[in-house]
Amino acid sequence: MDKTERHNFTKFPYRSQIRENGDINNGGFDLVQYPEKIHDINEINEYPWFRDFITSINKKDGLFMTFGCAIGHDEPFLHGYIDLSCRHNVSERIKKEIDNLDVNFYEYLSQAIPDGETRQQATQYIQSILLWLSSPLEIYGESYSKVNLTFRARQEDGLKWAFDHLSYFLTEYFPKNEVL
Repeated sequence: MDKTERHNFTKFPYRSQIRENGDINNGGFDLVQYPEKIHDINEINEYPWFRDFITSINKKDGLFMTFGCAIGHDEPFLHGYIDLSCRHNVSERIKKEIDNLDVNFYEYLSQAIPDGETRQQATQYIQSILLWLSSPLEIYGESYSKVNLTFRARQEDGLKWAFDHLSYFLTEYFPKNEVL
C-alpha cells in the first residue's frame, strides 16, 4: 500500500463544512458510538449495499471504523472512496498491520476463491478497481494510520461484489485470523 504524509483530514472527528461549490460535508462523526447517524450520510442513499458495508464495519464488536465516504456516477464509472482505520481498543499488532491491509485482503481472496483461473481473474479485477493509500491520522488524540480506499468501476454489480468480500474480510476473516 502506498503511503503519504497527508491525505485530506488528519484529525477525527472533524467539523462539517460547506464547500465552495455548495456541496455539504457533514463532518466526521463516530458511527460506532452513534450508529443512527448513518442516515446523515446523504451520499449513500442510492446505494444500499454501500450503506450495508459501512454499517457492518462500524458494528459495536468490530476492529475497524469508518470516517468518511463518497460515491457517485461519472459516466461511465461509479466511483468514490471510503476512509477507515482500526479502533482505539485493538492491539498494537493490529494498528501496525493496517498498513498491510491490502496485502492481507488479496491473500484472503486467494483462499476464498478456489479455482485458479477464476481466482486470478477476480483478484486482477479487484486490484484494478481499488486503490489503497495509507496516511497518518489522529483519533481522539491518539496516532493511527488511516486507509483511504478509492474505487472506480464500470459495473455496480462488480463493485458490490468486491465490497461484499471486503466486508467479510474486515468483519469476520481478519478478526478471526489475526493474533490479537
